[in-house]
Amino acid sequence: MNTKPRLTGEPIMRILCKTSENLVGYLYQWNNGDVQPAWFDGAMADVRYEPFFQAPEQNPADPKAPRPRQQGLTHLEKA
Repeated sequence: MNTKPRLTGEPIMRILCKTSENLVGYLYQWNNGDVQPAWFDGAMADVRYEPFFQAPEQNPADPKAPRPRQQGLTHLEKA
């Protein structure tokens, strides 16, 4: 058990029911590294965890081409 206090937490994953695909809670990570589920209507056993953002590994338009890099903000300095 972690001895540091839990001061702040942020949701890191959705908790989904495997059968209905309904959102049943969120998984939180605390500032001390602890992870804790927060259920909407009580804990469930048959669930799966889904990250908030899943980046595609390939360019969906052309699977052989790498994803384009996001343009930086340096172009705004000249605006």
